[in-house]
Amino acid sequence: MIIASAFLDAQLRAILSNSFVDDKKIVEELLDSDLSTFSSRTKTTYCMGLISESMFHDLNIVRKIRNKFAHKMHGYSFDEPEIVGWCNSLKLAKMIADVSSMPKSHGNLFLLGVTQLAMWLGMKISATENSKKTAPENPKLAKMVKVE
Repeated sequence: MIIASAFLDAQLRAILSNSFVDDKKIVEELLDSDLSTFSSRTKTTYCMGLISESMFHDLNIVRKIRNKFAHKMHGYSFDEPEIVGWCNSLKLAKMIADVSSMPKSHGNLFLLGVTQLAMWLGMKISATENSKKTAPENPKLAKMVKVE
């Protein structure tokens, strides 16, 4: 589960990198500092309109579950009431859980949700691969001020 969330985080990083201006040095600095966390990348991709509300919701749920497991080495399982509630709230997993032949455990709902997120984010990476933006040209003072 920690590896799955790290994979989703890397996908968010790729989407953001593809969506920013074509200035590799500055983009890398931004992604490695201000946008270095799973949370900040999730919020930024959502605020830029790059992911849906359902994806934003599910990525936050995955992050919460990852944090619960990561901060306690032993003793947590997908049967913990809080984690059960989070797994049951995964929107993308719920969309296909009824037609899936997977057993309906909370751990399987998590896996189904992560798989759906990875698929959608992977398609977004492909869609943004050639969409680098260029920074606007520097303004020319003569164009900004009308001289008579």
